[in-house]
Amino acid sequence: MLGSRRLIGLGLLVVTLSFAAAACSGGVLPTTTAPGDGGTTQAPDTTQPPETTQPPETTQPPETTEAPDTTQAPDPTEAPETEGEAPWWILIVGGLLLLVLIIVLATSGKKKNVTVANATASWKERARSGYADARWLFDHLTESLAIWRGNAQYDRTTDVGATAETANAEAWSQLATRMQSATDHLYALEAAAPDTRTAEMARTVVDHLNGTRAAVDARAEARYAYRAAEGEAEGQPDRSATLAAARDRELRASENLTEARRGLASALTSLSSIT
Repeated sequence: MLGSRRLIGLGLLVVTLSFAAAACSGGVLPTTTAPGDGGTTQAPDTTQPPETTQPPETTQPPETTEAPDTTQAPDPTEAPETEGEAPWWILIVGGLLLLVLIIVLATSGKKKNVTVANATASWKERARSGYADARWLFDHLTESLAIWRGNAQYDRTTDVGATAETANAEAWSQLATRMQSATDHLYALEAAAPDTRTAEMARTVVDHLNGTRAAVDARAEARYAYRAAEGEAEGQPDRSATLAAARDRELRASENLTEARRGLASALTSLSSIT
């Protein structure tokens, strides 16, 4: 708005100066008085007749030079200029400047509105996409998925197949792609955020996503370690102590995963307020 007012003021100043220049120049333009209006024209000095030269042998007298006509008729094709009238070129320049000013103001205002609208749609779209991917991850980064992963690694049955665990296998196979998509959208949202609060929301969700994914991996590894300790401890005298240590590791991994999911849920709730 301030830029538009300055442009309008500048345009009005230019037009005002143009017409002022026209008025000033119009007062000093030369005038020509048409014949018959009572005005007289001053005749230039008459040409002095040339000096006579010695006549040739012939008896012909030398030719005399006639004085030029002291009055010059005005050109009928030229219209007489009126005193005080602005030259035509100043009026044209002033009109062109005013037209250019109007076009610039209309164009700049339209571009500004389009840019703001596109920017708003852009960060909003990234917020929705990032939230959708992060929500999918929250729904699947669970205790049950981590336990399945640990057992599948120990039993060497991690491939997707027609079994009761097919849903977990398919979800696990999509984790890397979903994590990449979610973090890409959220990092883009952080960069294009309209304010600091929105940028912090995006960064917080990314941090909790990474923390929850790490907690699921740790829980799966703890489950695998327990299964391995269970198999290796058979027949050993300290079997109970080995299994107790492995079981304690599982419990701590489970508590960490629960805490990570709680933080991710809170971050998603905040992000949902702007989607």
